[in-house]
Amino acid sequence: MKISRIETFCTEDIGLVRVTTDTGHQGWGQVSTYHSDISCTVLHRQVAPWVMGRDVSELSQIGDMFDYVFEKEHKFPGSYMCRAVCGVDTALWDLHGKLQEKSVCELLGNTPSDPCIRVQYEA
Repeated sequence: MKISRIETFCTEDIGLVRVTTDTGHQGWGQVSTYHSDISCTVLHRQVAPWVMGRDVSELSQIGDMFDYVFEKEHKFPGSYMCRAVCGVDTALWDLHGKLQEKSVCELLGNTPSDPCIRVQYEA
């Protein structure tokens, strides 16, 4: 299952991302809400070229894919890259949730009825 299309629908205040795979499956995500139109431009110019055609069959592949994006775009670090990447990231989690018939909360190991995802930190 490879990324075949990335579309954005945005205004200055909100930017939605739709990722479509070569199998026709889709997931929806959102870039950061601060200057979303700029984040969507960064997504298309500096993230999409590195993720198009990438295999995203397993959730474990997503982190490696974004490490690759940041490696390739090392001259443009910072918040706009993070804001752009989060749109694709959340769309891929949504896509996997749909495929597995689970909420993203369940994919992360929790239940939707739980008010939050608890993370335990150890010193």
